[in-house]
Amino acid sequence: MHDKTVIVKYCSAIVILIAMVFHTLGITPWNSILQIIGIAGWTYVAIKWNERALLLNFLPQLLIIIPGLVYLYVAQ
Repeated sequence: MHDKTVIVKYCSAIVILIAMVFHTLGITPWNSILQIIGIAGWTYVAIKWNERALLLNFLPQLLIIIPGLVYLYVAQ
């Protein structure tokens, strides 16, 4: 087994699902903050497992979410 990375993987998946619920309910910015936390967990797992497909999925999400939050709360 992959030790603690399995726990991080499942916890991150749950956090991302909660973020999706928050998104559908319009609970902003908490949906994006939770998404970033989930992405951080999955990125950790991807690095530990040397899994490039996971990195290809989750790292671009950071490039979308973080500038969006900055624009929403700082640029206005």
